[in-house]
Amino acid sequence: MKSTIFIAATLALSAVAVSAQSDEGRLYYSSPITPTVWTAGKNETVSWTNACKPGNKESLPIVLYMNAGKGSDTEQVRVPGLSALGHLNCLKSKSATVFIPENIVTGSTYSLHVDTVPLQSYSAQFTINGVAPPPTPSITGTPGEGQGEGQETASATVATPTTTTAASTTTVDVPAPTATDLTTDNNENSASKMTFSAGAAVITAAIVSFLL
Repeated sequence: MKSTIFIAATLALSAVAVSAQSDEGRLYYSSPITPTVWTAGKNETVSWTNACKPGNKESLPIVLYMNAGKGSDTEQVRVPGLSALGHLNCLKSKSATVFIPENIVTGSTYSLHVDTVPLQSYSAQFTINGVAPPPTPSITGTPGEGQGEGQETASATVATPTTTTAASTTTVDVPAPTATDLTTDNNENSASKMTFSAGAAVITAAIVSFLL
């Protein structure tokens, strides 16, 4: 008898816990979940297992979110430039249809967000097969001074202009001596020799006269 009472009490507590969980206000999605794979350009189904709180609007936007950031700094943010995928009424239904745009990039960190009250509703992260992500620019180079390890800088090759300076050479044209120039030089030399000879004769005559 006691065992029966204990089991009944346990079941009642479990029911209360489930009810309390449902009363939190957020939606508990059955799709999409982590193994879910949706395809861009197609209609997909969003479903949940509980009813939302009174006070929610009858038409709530279903918005696509994705991971942003790196490492421990990642967070779920709305996919930029994308309007709502569809709308749901969590007061009267437990499913809704959404359309996945054709230009969605393939990724495995997408999630859905619905602004329910009093708590907002996020789905688990799931995968969308879409278009290939844009190529990552190739960056090569050696980290510059003051840059941390692992940082890269784009290398740029700068052509250094080469200036060749030719040695300056000054050429002076010296005219070759002409026949007239040579004759003049010879005459001047002969005149000098005659003057010297005449002077020597005068000196000699003076010495002889003194001795006599």
